Amino acid sequence: MSDNAKKRKRPPEDASAAKRSRFNIPAARSATAYPSGEVNVARFMRAHENEIKSLENSMRLAKKGLSGRAFQDVPRDLRRRTGSHNPQRVPKRLRQQARREAEEDNTPIKKGKSGSGIGKKGTKMWLRHESIKKKKKAKEKRQKAREKNKVTATPEIAAQITEHAQRSEAQVPKKMNQRPKDLTTLAARDGPRSRFRTRQIHKTWLPTHLFHTKRARITPPKEPLWRFAIPLSPANKVYRATHRSSSQRGAIAWDMSYMSTIGLEGVEASVSGLLRALNFAEEQGSSCWSNKGMGKKWQNGTRTWEGWIYEREGRPLALIGPATVIWSVQEPGSTKREAFVRIHPSGFLRLWNEVVRAAKVQKPAVAVEDLRFEVGSIEIMGPAATEVLSSILKPTSATNCPPESPESVWPKLASVTDVRSLPVNSLFAFPVSDPRLCYPPKSAAPAVTEESQSELLETLASWPIDNTQNAAEIFSRKDRLAACRSLPSQQSINRRTGAAPVGQYPETRTTDPRIPILVFNSIKSNSWTVLLPWKCVAPIWRCIMHYPLFTGGNPRFGGLKERKQVDFERSHPSFPFDHPGTDGGWEWEMMERSARKIEWTKRPKGKRIEWTSIDLGSGRKGELGDPWACDWERLLLKGSEENTQPSDASSKTKAPFRQLDSEQASKVVASWHPSVEQLSTPHVFTVKISMVSRGVPTACARVYRLPCSNVELRTKWLSLTRGPKPASSARRHEGGSTWKHTPRRVAARLLDPVTGDGGRIKPGSEEYPEVPGEEDLIGFVTTGNFNLAEGRPTAVANLVLQRVLRHDQRPQHDDDAAAALGTLDTMSEDTAAGEHVEGVRTAVKLGQGQLADLTKDILEDVVSNIIFSTALSCHRSEKLLRMQSAATQAESIALSNLEPSSQAKGSSTQSGPPTAETDAAKYENGRVYLKGNPLKTTPDITCPHCKLPRLMHPIMGKGMQNPDLSKEYCMLYPWVQRQGHDVYGNPFPTDTAKTKKERELLKKAEKDSVGTPGSQDTDIAADNPSQSGGFNKLNTGGKPASYIPWHTCPNCKRSLLITRFAQHLEKCLGISGRQSSRNAMAKLAGQNGNGTASGTPLGSRMGTPAPASQGDPVAKVKGKGQSPIKKGGDDEDGDDNETPEKKKKPKKSSYVKKADREKKEGGAPVKLKLKANNPAKDLERKASTYSESSDRPDKRDREETEDGAPKAKKIKLSLVKGEGGSAPPTTEPPSAQTEP
Repeated sequence: MSDNAKKRKRPPEDASAAKRSRFNIPAARSATAYPSGEVNVARFMRAHENEIKSLENSMRLAKKGLSGRAFQDVPRDLRRRTGSHNPQRVPKRLRQQARREAEEDNTPIKKGKSGSGIGKKGTKMWLRHESIKKKKKAKEKRQKAREKNKVTATPEIAAQITEHAQRSEAQVPKKMNQRPKDLTTLAARDGPRSRFRTRQIHKTWLPTHLFHTKRARITPPKEPLWRFAIPLSPANKVYRATHRSSSQRGAIAWDMSYMSTIGLEGVEASVSGLLRALNFAEEQGSSCWSNKGMGKKWQNGTRTWEGWIYEREGRPLALIGPATVIWSVQEPGSTKREAFVRIHPSGFLRLWNEVVRAAKVQKPAVAVEDLRFEVGSIEIMGPAATEVLSSILKPTSATNCPPESPESVWPKLASVTDVRSLPVNSLFAFPVSDPRLCYPPKSAAPAVTEESQSELLETLASWPIDNTQNAAEIFSRKDRLAACRSLPSQQSINRRTGAAPVGQYPETRTTDPRIPILVFNSIKSNSWTVLLPWKCVAPIWRCIMHYPLFTGGNPRFGGLKERKQVDFERSHPSFPFDHPGTDGGWEWEMMERSARKIEWTKRPKGKRIEWTSIDLGSGRKGELGDPWACDWERLLLKGSEENTQPSDASSKTKAPFRQLDSEQASKVVASWHPSVEQLSTPHVFTVKISMVSRGVPTACARVYRLPCSNVELRTKWLSLTRGPKPASSARRHEGGSTWKHTPRRVAARLLDPVTGDGGRIKPGSEEYPEVPGEEDLIGFVTTGNFNLAEGRPTAVANLVLQRVLRHDQRPQHDDDAAAALGTLDTMSEDTAAGEHVEGVRTAVKLGQGQLADLTKDILEDVVSNIIFSTALSCHRSEKLLRMQSAATQAESIALSNLEPSSQAKGSSTQSGPPTAETDAAKYENGRVYLKGNPLKTTPDITCPHCKLPRLMHPIMGKGMQNPDLSKEYCMLYPWVQRQGHDVYGNPFPTDTAKTKKERELLKKAEKDSVGTPGSQDTDIAADNPSQSGGFNKLNTGGKPASYIPWHTCPNCKRSLLITRFAQHLEKCLGISGRQSSRNAMAKLAGQNGNGTASGTPLGSRMGTPAPASQGDPVAKVKGKGQSPIKKGGDDEDGDDNETPEKKKKPKKSSYVKKADREKKEGGAPVKLKLKANNPAKDLERKASTYSESSDRPDKRDREETEDGAPKAKKIKLSLVKGEGGSAPPTTEPPSAQTEP
């Protein structure tokens, strides 16, 4: 410290001699910056907003950098176990970070020995230097030769060069457009670029090979598949992603250009005869050749047809493979038709030979052409597949086309998510523009309005394309080659895109290519297939892969394994993998045998299965046959081995079996009567296998039938299928109802660990039955895994028909046959296993006891689903009520704290927006923000209208609880469940209706009983809570048992009891009663001319006198005009009338007390009040209600005088004195001064 103090410069003694600062930085005084001595937080935060954000960002990045490593930023599907210590295994953007982390952790970094880098070290480093020197010398030599042969262009030489170029340009298209003279020869692919020519000597790259090179695993270079370099699977983990993309969300695409295409051209009859000779779609009958329905549309070129194709000769028919046949629309004035036949490459050569031989037989002959390297294809499936294709494939002439043309209908299908909603195997054919001109593509939002949906439904129902489809240009060789030649390079596309305005696509030109395409859907695979020229596949594929889906993400791509996985999840046998009865399937089996054995030998002994030590029971050791293969040779019958056993030379290409259609096999098994051909030649057919117990089946698994010779062993195997099936439990799991079965299974496992799995015996235990003998082996599993679509393990197997139908072991009864074979789910080519076509009835026979189990499972599923949906809806409604209550409480508190407008005007300070905060919500500036789970934070439910708490339980009946009477509750009470009461707590009526006087007496009694202890019909015990101890008594029922509802008449607007409403309505509307009969008689009298002089109908007893005929003005008002005969009749029957007479009210006395008279004689003003009814209105009312109230017990007729006229109405006249104490002068009687 002392040394440092000596080195420091001491300040000068003279303050004036101090060195002045070089910079003068202006600064505001604290007094001006903080005028009141306080910091304005809002202004301070705004001023330092950028600094605070950058500080927070740096803190967040520092925390993330310390806790996360480079390989953790890689997506999960790209992570590998070796990526944590190799910086080269992460993307380029993370390699620098990975190297820095490796250096900090002292992790050794191992560099690869391969590559083209110069800094490689090792014993062969000198070879790399030598090769570099040789390449430099060769480059210099070529450059010198180029300069030596350089020629100066003169006008004469330029003219010769131009003439030669024009001659060559005129000749090349003519040669290219010409068809080859010999159409029966196989086509050769176009020579690849010199850069990749040596890599395609024994195989052919797909158009998208460069795209798949770094993204997928491709077949080994020296082991191509069907002479193509085919991508097997993406490099990422895509098993679950493939399932989601193909069925739930998104889309997945495959480059299917390796599929072979054969072109046919000739007269329609000759082409049809060729297809008939090859037995196309023989298993489907003659439906495709009919002249109506689907067959007619297929022959017209507006549909595609998928079916099996067979060899031309031989019985039984030898199956080649599944094929798709597409006809072209016949052009007007042309007699020739064209067709495409698409088949898998494994069966192409065999089909080609058959087609060539059949084409020469036809008269006239059919031209056959190999289009394998001219027509490519892309297959795409998934909910967003239609959206992707409709956005990428834009027709070139969509604006000038009629609304029913394919170009106009195609963009409307963007919102279709299920291909099966379209017409079966429909197709579109039109030219499209180069999609690279609209790159990057933009996602098109599907139209979801009602108009667009209705328009789409009308289009799908009518499907006008069947009448407007034109001939597809892709059938023309000239159009295909023109599209490939006019396709611009990517460099020219980039130049045009760069020259276009920012954010816009380049303008179209007349020289832009017209790419002919043909798009068709497949109901079997639920996918779209696009046919287009071979060289146009790569541009369209690139745009499809980069298309942004409306639901998010991009379409995925798949390989051969993913295509096989999709078929497996749909329980559809995949060709050729699941068809060993064909040559293609047998060749695949031979390749898989060697591959499985090599993989098994590479594994260490501790990690591989020792097949020789497997215990099969009864002293048998080791697996039957070759454990790495589906040993079909062991299943050949002794009588057919000599005839069908192939030689050594053809054992790898010729199948020893014939593939049988699954539908035909199911019929044969059901009838147990195969044909002679099926018995003489071995046949195999595909079935679906569902696991009864645990375990996942894999390829080469053995399939046994139930033993027929050993009855005891057969009984043991049958006992395993009598317990609860996992299939039903899997379905219950999908419905969310396995929670009630879980405790039972756990308890069963704890009590009996051997049979804990639903009462079944565990495999491997001593009680588990042994494997049947070799005589019961009937087939092998070709594909097996866990099926994500069904949520359980399934498998696709092939069974030998002769093994299944052995006559020496034929069951005696049908039930035994069903038990021996189990449930065979047939797998045909047009339906999945266990799935049937709509409209086709299939017979399913259930064994003994299976119907009861099936019914029980269905009822359990239905009841559990109902309970689950009910509980879910109740939970959701309760949560919504709690959320609404939390918001209502916060709003009420905020509004209560708000100052009134009168006080706010007088105050000097400006009040801010109302705010409030509770434990459940926060109210701020008109918005409510909830906190946490409202089911926990909000115990009570508040009514949003009256802001009062609601009762949580009913106040009477079942589930009632006594509420807190010190609170005031909302009048919307919970529903009541009580016998003899409705949901509102009102008792049902127990007696007849009471008269008006009886109701008035009851109301008076109720008023007198208010406040009486023990009263149950009062709403509130007292108006003042203080009188009743601060408690309010709730209304427990509301109405007494004698209460009858009222209703208003829609005609006269009168309120009547519901018991009298029907009777009143008939009379009021004129449906029944005396008035209706009079009206009817009046109409009849008017028609016949037999009415009386007074206008009385014929049905009346005598003419009723008019009210004015009596001469009494009072009678005009009060007279009802009853007939004398009727009056007399009423008098005679008066004694029989059981209706009690109405008691007359006692008349009020006119006596006035003396004190009152003296009081009135004062100087108070005297007013004249006249009370009288309106006679006109009273007459109308009396006339309208006359017919309906004549027999009413509470409406008495008025007393009449002796002459029949009604008594005059009495008018009460009260007179008071005027100003002088005398009565006002009157010139007329009081009755004359009254106004109606």
